[in-house]
Amino acid sequence: MNSEIVEQFTNLLWTGIIALFIWWYYRDRAVPLSQKYSTFAPRFWTGFIDSSVLWPIGFVSVVILSFEVPRYLAALVIVAQSGIWLCYSAQMHARYGQTVGKMATKVRVVDFRTEGSISLWQAWLREGIPLIVSLGLLAYEIVGIMSGEIEPKAIMNGQAFENIKASWLLMALPGFWFLAELLTMLTNDKRRAIHDFIAGTVVVRINTVMESAQQSAPGDIGTDAQPPLS
Repeated sequence: MNSEIVEQFTNLLWTGIIALFIWWYYRDRAVPLSQKYSTFAPRFWTGFIDSSVLWPIGFVSVVILSFEVPRYLAALVIVAQSGIWLCYSAQMHARYGQTVGKMATKVRVVDFRTEGSISLWQAWLREGIPLIVSLGLLAYEIVGIMSGEIEPKAIMNGQAFENIKASWLLMALPGFWFLAELLTMLTNDKRRAIHDFIAGTVVVRINTVMESAQQSAPGDIGTDAQPPLS
């Protein structure tokens, strides 16, 4: 078993432990209705759960790329891995308003104006910036693999961009995007991030209860008062 596969199992262990704790914490948790739009914390933790759900995809990719496979097959694996991640998020939001992570943390993406279900178009608009960045990086990787400039194992090891002078910028892009999203959320009462403004969406908690009900029945925190979605 090579080091990359061992690293994958190690990542699964730590991510799985965190995801299990998050699920346990939010399982029976209810919040006052006044915190309906206070969604930063649950949205932050959803990534750990979704990473655990999609872990098999990354693991299979690492296993395949750890062998000497034809370059076209390596390219297909990389395209499939990126596509599955993006499709998972967009399709789950369009169909349920939630990924598995959001289901666990009890938040939902709804239309900003109606607070009803969002459309497939809105779901993909939310993924717009990550999609553009992913396609750019993916195109570079595919061209590099097919031309022989990049070895498939280099992508698996995170070394595909080492020969680019501005590689530090490429690696920092996700961090810059996260910071921009965070700063945007702090500027409005409904905690809408950039992708929410682009898609016309907002994220709400679905485990809210009236303050009076919460005070009168403190033990009944598993009762969720969901906002209307239609």
